Order: sequence, then structure tokens, then C-alpha cells
Amino acid sequence: MPRFHFEVHGPDHFPDPEGVMLKNLAAARREAARLSAALLRDYPEAFVETRSWDICIVDDSGATLEVRSFAGPTPRPIAND
Repeated sequence: MPRFHFEVHGPDHFPDPEGVMLKNLAAARREAARLSAALLRDYPEAFVETRSWDICIVDDSGATLEVRSFAGPTPRPIAND
């Protein structure tokens, strides 16, 4: 099984030196989506100023296979009725 790494890029870069072994790129895409949801859930303060970020799916040789872009919720003003 190949090893995939998930590097988070926003205002800061968070490498993934360990990675995870997954069946294929489709499984890596699902893992990137799970990682995105976990980051929003566990570290919402990191996305207050930054509305979007990328998760780069990288193989063991360091080649970027795909970039998945994600965005946090956009604040909307409360309507005064």
C-alpha cells in the first residue's frame, strides 16, 4: 500500500512527515476531507482570519499528487428585524 502525506497550506505550512498508508488516491481524497473536518472542529480559532486553506496530498517521494481546497464558514451579519 502506498503512503500518502497531507500537508496543510494556509497562512502557515504544516508538513506531515509521518503520513498514512492508504489503498489508493481515492482513499487519500476521503482522508483529506476527514482531516479538513477535524481541523475545523478541533481548531476553529485557526480559521477566524483565514477563510480557506489547501491540503496537498503528497506521495512518499515528495511529489504533490493533488491539492484539495477547503473553506471555513463565512460570517454573515445578523439581520435586525
